[in-house]
Amino acid sequence: MSDTLRPGTYSPVKHAGRYALMCALAFLALAPLLWMFLSSLRPTQEMFSYAGSFSWHTIWPETFTFSNYTGLLETGFPRAIGNSLFVAGVTMVIGVLVNAAAAFAFATFEFRFRGPLFLLVLMTAMMPFEAIVLPLYMLVNKLGMIDSYSVLIVPELANGFVILMFRQFFAAIPRELYEAGRIDGASWFRIFFTIALPVSWPVILTGSIMIFITQFEAFFWPLVAAPSAELTVAQVEIAKNISLEGANWGLLFSSMSIVCVIAALPFLVFQRFYIRNVASSGIK
Repeated sequence: MSDTLRPGTYSPVKHAGRYALMCALAFLALAPLLWMFLSSLRPTQEMFSYAGSFSWHTIWPETFTFSNYTGLLETGFPRAIGNSLFVAGVTMVIGVLVNAAAAFAFATFEFRFRGPLFLLVLMTAMMPFEAIVLPLYMLVNKLGMIDSYSVLIVPELANGFVILMFRQFFAAIPRELYEAGRIDGASWFRIFFTIALPVSWPVILTGSIMIFITQFEAFFWPLVAAPSAELTVAQVEIAKNISLEGANWGLLFSSMSIVCVIAALPFLVFQRFYIRNVASSGIK
């Protein structure tokens, strides 16, 4: 028997090397976040004491303190986190229903200009938000929505990429299921809620994650459209720690650490559905 491994044969050395390489790449990617989190546990006077030369204390704090986190309670950050969670949660729930309904129409019904309209939806997913912020602001200003929760929620309900994922999933559902429902006298509204939507829960989870993270990390639009202190969201509140006079690094690092953890939790819990559906949306 030849000592050389045939193609496709399991090799412990290659397997271990592959995982070692992935662990090293993961560490390099997570190292800045780890440094930010550990820096949030440093006293202010120690924040950059070891930045000039690399040592163990450049990464690991010499003294641990939670004063940077307790200091956030004296700012508007708790209210900003509440605003971000409320806006992201409401947008996620309503947005999933809106995008699923639009995708169901594109996948199920034959109507005039269906192709060009769907292409227009895909173009909105590729268009940078900065390109439409001025006409969008003029529109919501005319509607009297400026400086309200509605101006933070309504413009973000439709998501072209989420519509694409739902449309690809609904198009793969056998048409016979819909026809059986129609024969039994079910309306299209009932078919959507009792047949199409229940079986699309992997896409619902993926779309929910995308909408939630997009809204929770929003900065530019809330800064422009909702300037009042009562409607300040987390990202805008974080930016207040930086000014022309300097930066409050302790509050900056602690608030950023909290926001990163909140934004990462939904993805970490449902990442296998997210990766599977993002990959399959371009294959089907």
